[in-house]
Amino acid sequence: MASISKPVLMLLLIVTAAAAMGGAAAQGSQATCNGHKVTVQNLCGHDLKMDELTPVADSKVLFPAGWVLPNNQHAEFAVCAWTGRLRAPGAVEVDLHLGHEGGAYYSVSTAQNGMPVRVSVTPHGSPLQGHCPTAGCNSGGHCFEYSVPGNKCSGVTEMKVVYYSP
Repeated sequence: MASISKPVLMLLLIVTAAAAMGGAAAQGSQATCNGHKVTVQNLCGHDLKMDELTPVADSKVLFPAGWVLPNNQHAEFAVCAWTGRLRAPGAVEVDLHLGHEGGAYYSVSTAQNGMPVRVSVTPHGSPLQGHCPTAGCNSGGHCFEYSVPGNKCSGVTEMKVVYYSP
């Protein structure tokens, strides 16, 4: 067995310790996100080319331009916090915010009659606190509230945007 010099051994120990701390820091940063995510689901009967997305307030881009969400599929995007607007072709725009601490605000027009694609936004969490209803419209022409302003809904870990056929 070859012997390792003390300086090389010390360097190996430092590199190993740094790697372990880096892994712990990465896990810690994920833990602080509390499983927050934005979910987009397609129930509209055809594939959706999701090319109209506007992140704001330094939010990361959830998906690339031209991304296609297949019919009857959903996609989850892990975020610590996210603020922005989503819009699929044929649907009204969705404005939403999910904060680091689980506070949320969201809005989507309920004037969706005649639109080829309906959309709703629903916050999820356990337990949700405050006023956290579904906003927007689903299939069958059922519409709900159009917005939930800031400081009214908290305890949110997921903002779910669902696209429907009329």
